[in-house]
Amino acid sequence: MAFEIDTQKRNSIYPLWLRFFALIAVLVTAFIVLGPSFLWSNPDSLLPWSEESRILPPDKTPALSTSDQQVRLTNILRYRTQVEQDGRPRGTINLLVYPNGIVKGVWTGEYDKSNDIHCTIMAASFSGNIDPSKLFIEDSMRKPSRLYFITTGSFTMLETQLSSGKCRSIYGLVYVCGWLDSDYTALAELTITENKKTFQTFPWAARPFN
Repeated sequence: MAFEIDTQKRNSIYPLWLRFFALIAVLVTAFIVLGPSFLWSNPDSLLPWSEESRILPPDKTPALSTSDQQVRLTNILRYRTQVEQDGRPRGTINLLVYPNGIVKGVWTGEYDKSNDIHCTIMAASFSGNIDPSKLFIEDSMRKPSRLYFITTGSFTMLETQLSSGKCRSIYGLVYVCGWLDSDYTALAELTITENKKTFQTFPWAARPFN
């Protein structure tokens, strides 16, 4: 005869409060081992427009740090470098990080998107701020000295088909987000999108210059 435990007996053996505390213990253990990122696995959370709430209104200034380990902003940090896609240049970024945590920049230049498509960046500017409340965690590795920043703005681009001479104007949003490392190196990405459904991302890294 198979041995079975009916629902009433099972509940008496494993009372509700015991099962509740067992669940809490599992969640706490996962939080400690995997970090807080395990609580949200939505891939859209990696897209910059999902974090626009981190950008403060113009009349507010951000907190400069949440710990003594994060880099300090004492002077204006200036960055200028090419952004790339698969190792190919995609224009030039100029970025300023101010001591009060405000971040501003522009994206300029032109590039060949393919053998037959040439892109000219007509206008692209963005602004935002640092947000020290976001902590750097990658593959369960933490770097508490890094300081996060996020900006957004708009861009206009002229796309020309070289074989036919036909042109079209592209309008959309530009985001520049990334981290300032302990030596003030900026490790970031520039993302452009027309509709927040399709997008292109161009990574870049640069040291500040005087």
